[in-house]
Amino acid sequence: MKRISNQGFLLMETLIVAVFVTTLTMFIYQNSLPLMGEYERRINYDDIDSVYAVNLVRKVLLHDDNIEALTEGILEGDTVIRDITDCSLWKQTTLCDEIKRQTGIVPSTLGASNDGKIYITRYELSKLKDEIKDNRLFERSNDRGIRTYINYLPRFTTTSVTQGYRLIITRNVLTDTSEIQKFANIEVVL
Repeated sequence: MKRISNQGFLLMETLIVAVFVTTLTMFIYQNSLPLMGEYERRINYDDIDSVYAVNLVRKVLLHDDNIEALTEGILEGDTVIRDITDCSLWKQTTLCDEIKRQTGIVPSTLGASNDGKIYITRYELSKLKDEIKDNRLFERSNDRGIRTYINYLPRFTTTSVTQGYRLIITRNVLTDTSEIQKFANIEVVL
């Protein structure tokens, strides 16, 4: 009886297992990488402290007697977004200053050029996103964070939702070694 040689069997088995392990590793990597990016985005976008901060700013804004002047021209005019960080625009100036201090909507303390801001815009973001895309808004290099955040936000086109305003804040949060800019938004209905 003649014996068949098994010399190539070990090599083929090794190659098949190597291809299987490589394919499995690539599959896991491709599916976990977007999750890590989403996690990193969630750290700075709409974190719980920033959501509470924007809600507090919204409550103060709704009780401010000057809200019509702050929102003038946004829904019906050409104004796409308005920076309302300056408390002299508000009737309740001292309350505005205190809210900004408590929520971190302050100038950068480490010399960075990213100051905390309060913006108001229409709730539907198509026009704002087009302005940013065409480099007519936030064109400075240090405005990259707010540009990225606004592009991250979804577009809503339902008419019942588009009649309101959107309040967007940027906050500066100190860590042990640096300062991180965080973002949040909330709907404002008058």
